[in-house]
Amino acid sequence: MRFTELVSVSTVLALLCIGCQETKPPAEVKQYQLTGQILDVRPEKQEVLVRHDEIKGFMAAMTMPYKVKDVGLLKDRVAGDLISATLVVSDSLGVLSTLTKTGEAPVNLPTPVAPDNPAKAPGEAMVAGSYMPDVTLTDQAGRTRALSSLGGHRFVLSFVYTTCPMPEYCPRIDREFVALQQAIARAPALADVRLVSITIDPATDTPEVLKKHAARLKANTAIWSFLTGSVDTIGPFAARFGLTVERNPRDPSDISHSLRTLVVGSDGRLATLRTGNSWTSTDILADLAAIPAPVN
Repeated sequence: MRFTELVSVSTVLALLCIGCQETKPPAEVKQYQLTGQILDVRPEKQEVLVRHDEIKGFMAAMTMPYKVKDVGLLKDRVAGDLISATLVVSDSLGVLSTLTKTGEAPVNLPTPVAPDNPAKAPGEAMVAGSYMPDVTLTDQAGRTRALSSLGGHRFVLSFVYTTCPMPEYCPRIDREFVALQQAIARAPALADVRLVSITIDPATDTPEVLKKHAARLKANTAIWSFLTGSVDTIGPFAARFGLTVERNPRDPSDISHSLRTLVVGSDGRLATLRTGNSWTSTDILADLAAIPAPVN
């Protein structure tokens, strides 16, 4: 890497850190009572998979993995246990602070249905170095957009949905994208970078909904695009990156999904594929710094 590149990368990271040091108001913490059934216990991840009833004022009935405040809460818990729990939610985290067994019942899983987002999508799986497949979707302004229109730009792409209730899932991705947008605005070396959020709940996330969501995030839509389309288009495209989406056929709002975030070079090749939610905007800036900016 040339000296000038090192300087620009250091500047970008320093600017982001300055933003991180700004004083923030204390996070609002809310508590909810949860009742449901354990489907799986994962002590190595300090989490439990729960199929729960509607949480009044927070989310519909659904199946979700939940972190527990203390791994000891999982002791002697097994699939089939009926439970009551306290869900503590802040701006950045949702954890179970209590977990009490109230009974037990057979685990009755729903009859499998043909997934709308097959684990094996048409076309080969995307790996670093692969050219990105094109897809045509609709943005927050109702305009038809082909992903190939970003040719010549480095871009970061993730899959989210606006009603995702748990702060460490889609809302966390949104927060990191906000930090990336701020870094792009501060650093001329990042002027070519674009951000893309593709919804995995297109039935809910219409262009109008995405436009309001973008406004809430104070997104600069010249830099950050929010895209929607049909499930038949988004599902196979997302699956090529290993994204899984499961929808309850009886309740479309009940969505279980994995997380994938992509960093793509200006040549249209996939540079980095990040899974889960453990990355930060600083990690993505480092990924961007590792690939050349387009030559003007």
